[in-house]
Amino acid sequence: MSTWIDFVVYATLILLIFVFLPRNGRKFTLPTIADRNPEWFANHRDVVECLERSRWFLNACYVWAAVSIAVLLGVALDAIAPDEAPKWEVLKDLNSTLVIVGLLGWGACSLLWLRWLGTHVPLAETRRASLKPRVASDYLALPWRVAVEALTVLHLGTWVVLGAMGLGSGARYWSGFAFMVAMTILFAVIAAAVPRRRPGFADRVFGDGLRRAELEAACLLRLTPLIPGGMLISELVYGLDPDRVGHLLLVTVIIAMLALPLRLRPASPPSPPFGVESRLGA
Repeated sequence: MSTWIDFVVYATLILLIFVFLPRNGRKFTLPTIADRNPEWFANHRDVVECLERSRWFLNACYVWAAVSIAVLLGVALDAIAPDEAPKWEVLKDLNSTLVIVGLLGWGACSLLWLRWLGTHVPLAETRRASLKPRVASDYLALPWRVAVEALTVLHLGTWVVLGAMGLGSGARYWSGFAFMVAMTILFAVIAAAVPRRRPGFADRVFGDGLRRAELEAACLLRLTPLIPGGMLISELVYGLDPDRVGHLLLVTVIIAMLALPLRLRPASPPSPPFGVESRLGA
């Protein structure tokens, strides 16, 4: 497999996190403040205009994306000589380091922003919220819900069957199985909490589309244990080394999850549930 495939996958992830998502999210900064407290928004036009002009966070994200891709490109072109490790492994480790460092900076900025918002912009006395109960079936088509549950059961069942047949054994095998069970439960709890999230400004802008996108991401999140689970089974049972392919698959799933918010548009008219679009177009 060409290392350029690795480079393209990792560069796509970096562009998505540090270019497209920040640029897409910036246009909702001022509407979020106005929704939180319209009176404060109207009475502090100087602060609002200053925020509107500010682009330091966006520019910082752009710079980090450019630096990260330049480093990866240097490795791909042998301008930055890797050590004894294979080039694909160097790209993988560098990408993980660059993304983690960038996300730490992004997280710190987000915490500072939320602190500023909570300190300077008080909540309006009257808030709007829907009392309608929400469940996953309101947003996701039945075949998708069944597919997620079936694949989850098949994945964990494979571990049990291989262990019962004696193909998988030992402390590492069963500790890997326990880790897969823990991941599956954790992601199922997260997915179950998505419909119950308290609605906010973004829900009023995007309508049910936002909740649907969140549940689509939750579906993908619930299926992610299949990738490390398949990697461990391949290694422990069949003696294969799936690290490179498995990691690329995992990054590709993360890209798909992060790309979901980019397709959101103001809700008019409401869009069909996840998995229904293809049937309507058939």
